[in-house]
Amino acid sequence: MKTVIKLVIAAVIINGAVRIGMAYAGFYQLKDAAQQLVTFGAQASTGEIQNQLVTKAAALNVPLDPANIDVQRAGQQTSLTTKYTQGVQVFPNYTYPISFQFSVNAMNMAGLGANTSAPSQPAP
Repeated sequence: MKTVIKLVIAAVIINGAVRIGMAYAGFYQLKDAAQQLVTFGAQASTGEIQNQLVTKAAALNVPLDPANIDVQRAGQQTSLTTKYTQGVQVFPNYTYPISFQFSVNAMNMAGLGANTSAPSQPAP
């Protein structure tokens, strides 16, 4: 009987740990997607970046409200800040809320080294 109780307790702990791990995996995948969006989204508007992040969050089953996404662009610098709370069922019939937040920044380097004028010819 002791063995069965120990196995049930171990199963409950493992189940909770796996569910928390899955929530953190979704967070890091979303953060990585946000970094890619601001890094490679120089031609996209801030609204497009926000919509693409919401789409990615839905694909990852992350409860991200578009109102909690702040995308700012100042010259070549783009930054994105967001936060959300995800309920994780760590024990049967018990959901623990975990708050996530992150901020990512990127600088658009497109066109900085390009010289579109014709090369100058040395004087004879």
